[in-house]
Amino acid sequence: MKTTPGSRSFNQPARLVAILALTLILGSFLQATFDWPYRLRLANPAANYWVVAIGALLVPVILLWLFLPLARQWVRRTGMTIAFLLAVPCLLISNCAALEAPSLGSSDSSYELISEVQTGSSAFRLYRTNCGATCAFGLDLREERDLFGGLKVVSSKWGMYRASAGELRLDQASVLVVEGGLIVARIPR
Repeated sequence: MKTTPGSRSFNQPARLVAILALTLILGSFLQATFDWPYRLRLANPAANYWVVAIGALLVPVILLWLFLPLARQWVRRTGMTIAFLLAVPCLLISNCAALEAPSLGSSDSSYELISEVQTGSSAFRLYRTNCGATCAFGLDLREERDLFGGLKVVSSKWGMYRASAGELRLDQASVLVVEGGLIVARIPR
């Protein structure tokens, strides 16, 4: 259906794209909020922050775009109210993500890669975590599978608070986290 002057509808493909975009944004929010075993991440650390910032801004915009052309006034007003109520928290989330984002060429100092081993199609990567001046360093072991276009699937396998150094080694059936010659953790592959 084509849009005509005075008509309150717009074409179906644009509506489907908007619904798909909103579904992807809300799905990303859910997977980040709940402790699911696998998460999607981008290879560039700064891009992860900017995706959150832009996605949070798009939620109320897409809702407005979906509800404004509807013919029933009460549905349109309800949708606009929901969009305006979500605008403030979405703006706060977007601002926090944008302020925390490292510059696009630099690394993320809160997650510093310190060791890596390759096992078939996935890589085990050990990161040093740094949440700032109010907490100690930690270690986080992740299994990461690189997909396409800088996208990767990440699964957290092990973590340790109050640790800052470690090295990954492989044995026949597991990944070893070694610190100072001692095996700190043995994670099955």
